[in-house]
Amino acid sequence: MALQPLVLPDTDAVGDAVAATILDRLAATGHRPFLLGCPSGRTAMPVYRALARHAAAGADLSRLVIVMMDDYLDGDQRVAPELPYSCLGFAQREIAGPLGASNEIWVPDPADPAGYDEAIDAAGGIDLFLLASGAGDGHIAFNQPGTPRDARTHVTPLGEATRRDNMGTFPEFTRLDMVPTHGVTVGVDTIAGLSREVIMIVCGAHKHAAYNRISRAGAYEPDWPATVVVECKNPTLIADHAAVGGN
Repeated sequence: MALQPLVLPDTDAVGDAVAATILDRLAATGHRPFLLGCPSGRTAMPVYRALARHAAAGADLSRLVIVMMDDYLDGDQRVAPELPYSCLGFAQREIAGPLGASNEIWVPDPADPAGYDEAIDAAGGIDLFLLASGAGDGHIAFNQPGTPRDARTHVTPLGEATRRDNMGTFPEFTRLDMVPTHGVTVGVDTIAGLSREVIMIVCGAHKHAAYNRISRAGAYEPDWPATVVVECKNPTLIADHAAVGGN
């Protein structure tokens, strides 16, 4: 069944709404750790900024465990966290740092991809996973078009469309050959099978095609992996006017 989208005026309104949902879910979990699945890059930045404002105002976010979706590889290792496009570095600088709470950060290990799913499962699953769709090819995390529905955390080559999308995400990439060619990523089924709730965030006119594909999907479509959101538990699609209108 297609999702009924929540459409808000702009990215700040989206960020505020999603942050409020995170705080509500966090409060409902008592005293245990709360696993928040997180993408790096532009899409969720308004959410992270809103959470930082809540933290500055006194909200206790110390129980958040930041579970990153993916990371780039240099050979068979994750890229150094000091690099501006490192997803681990992004989590340290843009999510945990502004919260000021020494939050635990999880990132998949390319040497043991299955261990990531095992750790998530052992923790009871991801409480809330924030999702984003590639504008050009519908990738979710680093899951490429054609990824099977049952895929779990794995190492994958990155297609040209994904790498071009990421040139917009990280301005440091001024040429396509600067973008890493491989990554380690949670799988499509990691997201759908190990999350209690998901929120797909689609903002900006450049995501109009992504909005159309996701809002019309009734089941997982392998050529646009972000459509897995419709098969997740407790899914929400939230968009801004620019993504819906495409201008």
